[in-house]
Amino acid sequence: MKRRHFLALWSMLFVAPSWAKKPFLVTPSQAEGPFYPVKPIPLRANLILHEQGLAGEPIELSGRVLDERGHPLSGIRVEIWQCDGEGIYDHPQQPNHQVFDRHFAGCGAAVTKNNGEYRFRTIRPVPYGRRPPHIHVKLWRGVDELLTTQLYLEGQTGNERWGGRERQHLQFKVVKQRDVQIGEFDFVLTA
Repeated sequence: MKRRHFLALWSMLFVAPSWAKKPFLVTPSQAEGPFYPVKPIPLRANLILHEQGLAGEPIELSGRVLDERGHPLSGIRVEIWQCDGEGIYDHPQQPNHQVFDRHFAGCGAAVTKNNGEYRFRTIRPVPYGRRPPHIHVKLWRGVDELLTTQLYLEGQTGNERWGGRERQHLQFKVVKQRDVQIGEFDFVLTA
């Protein structure tokens, strides 16, 4: 009996407790894409410049930036960029970029708060060519690039081709709450 207790105690010392395991899956990286803005992305959480005449549906995109254990990370710069409601990027290499919707900024950045939260007002992503609706994202800590990825609108045809194996971990859903469309996505970074 004593030996059994000794072995049980001994094994507890060398087996990681369940609370010490990494419960959060790290957000996969993806390609930056060809249309990263040529000018520095300004701190601007509201990408909708004028609602009247806007080509696209406004949404609020929010979430948190966490480490692998679920602790919030503050001071992380979250950049987003996407095409307008007609599928055109505000980039000189984009064909027809001169007709980009001037009611929409196309890109912006926010810095996470103490609770790791970020928030944007943007438009619901639309398809770009054959690509499914997506938003490009880049996360920074100071001058260190931490993550470049893309977020895909859940349930869209083409996600299985463009999102790769990690697509299920890069999808977000948009739901309507009190006449506002809301999308949420939490980023998890390696410590």
